[in-house]
Amino acid sequence: MIENKSFHEIVCILLLISWLIVILCTSTVLFIILRCWHPHCRSVINLHVCNSCFSLFFFAITYSIQIPSFIQQIYINGSPPNTLFCQITACLSVFSTGLVAHSCIAQAISQFFITVLYKHKYLLTFRITWIIIIISWLINVIIAVGMFISPYAYQYDSESHFCTLTAHHFPTAISIGILFAFGPMLMLMILYVIILRYTIYQTRINPNSQSTLRVRRSKRVFQNIILTFNLYSIAGIPYILCLIMNRINEAPWQLYSIQVLAFSFTAAIHSIFIFIMNKKVKEILFAKLTGQPIVAKGTRRQNQVVPNAVCYTHRIHSLKTVT
Repeated sequence: MIENKSFHEIVCILLLISWLIVILCTSTVLFIILRCWHPHCRSVINLHVCNSCFSLFFFAITYSIQIPSFIQQIYINGSPPNTLFCQITACLSVFSTGLVAHSCIAQAISQFFITVLYKHKYLLTFRITWIIIIISWLINVIIAVGMFISPYAYQYDSESHFCTLTAHHFPTAISIGILFAFGPMLMLMILYVIILRYTIYQTRINPNSQSTLRVRRSKRVFQNIILTFNLYSIAGIPYILCLIMNRINEAPWQLYSIQVLAFSFTAAIHSIFIFIMNKKVKEILFAKLTGQPIVAKGTRRQNQVVPNAVCYTHRIHSLKTVT
């Protein structure tokens, strides 16, 4: 019993640290982009960055609201929380997890439009970007609410002391794995193969053209998206192990807490990655802290394309941005 308590205390501390990192990094990036949107950071890529940051922020909040209940289970009475509260928080947790996964897909689709379908100018507008993001949100709402069809989906997990999608019921658990992991990964790989083939084709035709350089830059950005999604896929290994072990016999109780910890750590790494790769955000933050003037949008430095940069301004045949 004492060993269980010590283990959960360590898990609680690590979870709080990871969620604090997520909240600090994402809120900083969101605040700077939204505050400096029109003068410095107005771009389609920034809109996707805001979507990713908000998804990560919401992910940290939906899990952190369960900490009081988590502490109560360890130190006070050990009784499970209210059933309605547990189901709502578990549904929100699944919804926020799906938002993080599908935000990568939304960004990959826009990058595919920029790279391959750039001649269709309407696909590169803010309107289409908003439609992609809204559709991804609606899909996650349908998935999260649709899990209520199964009475075993959202339960209190006595092993981890969290309300989440149970790993004890195989059909519902594997369906979420397909919708949030295997399906998006397959779509990412298909889009990447198309971009890779297009890059090879453009390089053979004219290796020094502006179009070829644009495709190569987009390929690097896409590789960063796949790398980020692969991190979440690796974080899902403990969850998959729980499913497999429960089908054979019974998974170790520590594995249920490790699966929550793995996703939280990955979200923290993703948040740090977004902040570090966004050079314009760091420039604006440094300028605000030191009182220096911010480099105006439209300068040569600003128009350089950096993978996953915040103020990525993409010029494609004098495209006019449509709001």
